[in-house]
Amino acid sequence: MTCAKYRSMVLATVALIGLPALAQETQEQSPPDPQTAALLERIEQLEAELADLRGEVLQSAETASKAEATAQDAVDRIAEVQDQTSPGPAYAVSPGMPDTKWHLAGYADVGFVGGDTSGPDSFVSGKFNPSFHFQYKDFLLFEGEFEYATTGDGETESELEYSQIDLVLNDHAVLVVGKYLSPIGQFQERLHPSWINKVQGAPAGFGHDGVQPASDTGVQLRGSIPAGVTRLTYALAVGNGPRTTSEGGVELMGMGSDDNSNKSIGGRIGFFPMPALEVGGSYLTARVDGIMNPDMPVPSGSGLPLDARFQLWGVDAAYTKGPLAARFEYLKSERGKLFTATDEEPDGVLLPDLEMEAWYGQVSYRLSGFSDSEIIHRLEPVVRYGEFSISGHPELEEENAQNRLNAGLNYWLAPTIVAKAGLEWRDYTVPGVPDETLIQFQLGYGF
Repeated sequence: MTCAKYRSMVLATVALIGLPALAQETQEQSPPDPQTAALLERIEQLEAELADLRGEVLQSAETASKAEATAQDAVDRIAEVQDQTSPGPAYAVSPGMPDTKWHLAGYADVGFVGGDTSGPDSFVSGKFNPSFHFQYKDFLLFEGEFEYATTGDGETESELEYSQIDLVLNDHAVLVVGKYLSPIGQFQERLHPSWINKVQGAPAGFGHDGVQPASDTGVQLRGSIPAGVTRLTYALAVGNGPRTTSEGGVELMGMGSDDNSNKSIGGRIGFFPMPALEVGGSYLTARVDGIMNPDMPVPSGSGLPLDARFQLWGVDAAYTKGPLAARFEYLKSERGKLFTATDEEPDGVLLPDLEMEAWYGQVSYRLSGFSDSEIIHRLEPVVRYGEFSISGHPELEEENAQNRLNAGLNYWLAPTIVAKAGLEWRDYTVPGVPDETLIQFQLGYGF
């Protein structure tokens, strides 16, 4: 309703306040003549129009009130969705440093593991992994993550998962320096946080003592390049690389310093044949030294291999569209013969070729399109199967070589909060090692 119309209504209201009294007084004094009768008829018409105008005013006020309430409800709903979907608080400007912004994120989990296993049924406190991000303008970012976990005897373990500086060179290249999550494969770099991982725990061969590197320390160049209708992604890294463990295996963790002058070279290249599908390939090569006993030096000219070539390669694929997510990863590593001191052979032993091979396939489906029930919409069944084989290290093979099947059901309390329930069947491939069946529950929260 326009201002002019409201003004006319007010003037009409004021004018009509005295008209009924004037008409009554005129009727009581004398019979109405034709002119007075016409005036009385006009007054009745104005009273009717005034009643209509009053109705319009009341209706407009009610409509405006409802519109305001609807708008406020929409604002509240948007704020609620933003709170649920945001992985953490918005970047905050550091006091006194207007060009620097910081951000806190991370994840935590708690759970239960029981069943037909060698150990007792236990509640597990899981992990607390806060990560920090400090950004300077739009070209430099520092990011780091800590992991805190409670051991079986009640002590607290802490570890620096990664600590790196990212320098944005252009729209297609970022230079990474420091300790970073390994770009080899997909699981460790992209999927290991408990609120992202669909299953409690890593696939066989992709966790501790596995074939996939967890991290490295060095320099990395990564980014993406448009290629026609598709896009290529790349990560090329040079780092300290793996080293020999005291058990005679290979440690694939980022070290603060190197034990030889040789550096690892590797990375991953991926491409998207279609928007929902990514296919990638990874490769890593390095030389690892044996551990020398200073009290038992190896004679020169002995011909014993004091270092060996380590190579790793793999392929992976991920299809994610709507409620469906399907993944596949394959990795294989080889280390040549190596003379080294071990816990069992402190004077040194010649280790044979070591080969490790691991793969897994996983499918999950969110039931968001089934039924009208809000509970059904939040459910997500998941199945994962994988195999891990080892040759050249009997002790490592006995502890870890297995075929593993996981079946679980996830319930999403919020976009970053998930409750998991699942079963895990471990079929150990070394004769004499009993199989295990695990019952697992976990609550994961990403913030």
